[in-house]
Amino acid sequence: MRCCEDCFDDEFLKDYIRRHGTRGSCQYCRARGKAVIDAPELEPFFTRFTDLYSPVDVGGNVPPDTDVLAVGEQLATLIYEQWGIFNERLVEREEHHDLLNEIFTANCVEEEILDAPAVRDLWTDRNWLHTTLLDRWHEVVDELKYPERHTSIAPDLQPTEEDLATATDTLGWFEEDVSRADFVVPAGTRVFRVRLGYREENYRTVPIPILEMGAPPPASITRPGRANAVGVSYFYGAEEERTAVAEVRPHRGTLVTIGEGETLRDLKLLDLTAGIPLATPFECSEGYLRSRVESCELFSHLDREFAKPLRHTDDTHEYLPTQFFSEWAKDHGYDGIRYGSAMAEGGHNVVLFDTAAVAIRSIRLVRTETVEVTYSDYEGEED
Repeated sequence: MRCCEDCFDDEFLKDYIRRHGTRGSCQYCRARGKAVIDAPELEPFFTRFTDLYSPVDVGGNVPPDTDVLAVGEQLATLIYEQWGIFNERLVEREEHHDLLNEIFTANCVEEEILDAPAVRDLWTDRNWLHTTLLDRWHEVVDELKYPERHTSIAPDLQPTEEDLATATDTLGWFEEDVSRADFVVPAGTRVFRVRLGYREENYRTVPIPILEMGAPPPASITRPGRANAVGVSYFYGAEEERTAVAEVRPHRGTLVTIGEGETLRDLKLLDLTAGIPLATPFECSEGYLRSRVESCELFSHLDREFAKPLRHTDDTHEYLPTQFFSEWAKDHGYDGIRYGSAMAEGGHNVVLFDTAAVAIRSIRLVRTETVEVTYSDYEGEED
């Protein structure tokens, strides 16, 4: 049977069908006058998913006593949910299952049918026997937080030569993909830094002095931060003014000082919000697809870890993994890290390793007018 360009939302497949198909009527979405192609011609592209996913096998790729309905999906559904390849209208009619089955089986001779992927079985993207990049990162995190249980990787963030080799190997798993997350901030780019409070001067309430709005001096840093250890000064700021204000979590009516600065040179940041995105799963080789997916998963996790609001009650050991990653980024030529904001939806924060790379140019005092609060039942920390 023939499918058409409108059966898919993936631009790679649509373009392929336009270039290699002919004009006609689609036997799946019923479109007319579109570029159509025999479904089995697309099989070379879809075989990568049978490497990326696998049929649910209790006691094999999922633990015993697992509810297979909770961990498995039909293959076409799994592909659609994670990649959005099929057109939504096709999915609503559940014809993407038939199309995928046609792609894999139409050209099979009778004795090959049993070897074709059973697309209507339950498949999973997880394998409890396979260690992903995120799994390995969690192992590193455990070693950093609880060195007494392991041979230390980075004691006091000053690892030995042997430890550095281990650490480099650890983050080297996705180093090949990191360049996709490069984010260049040109000199002269605006950046905002906010501090709670004000000063009293000649019976007037005034902003905190401009000289105090930059990164604090190292000697004053007695508590570790998300990226810095005790005694290490980094510049924490935001790309948007509202994000910078939200990050200090002021109460209603609180006076805060806003400092507006600019970068003094071009800066190369590691952008965790980029997630090393794949516009299409067909842009890289089959064998490389899994590593790219795992890299995206790890970057998304790191972005959440950097964005997580700091609490005064937090165990400072919780900061060791993000400090360790920051040092890795610094050692690999990055000037800082760009990450999302948990306090301002769509906002972006930056941490710059060179505090002299940005200068505060102006300050002003503002009052917080409203504070919106949302909440949910606590069910433990997310990964």
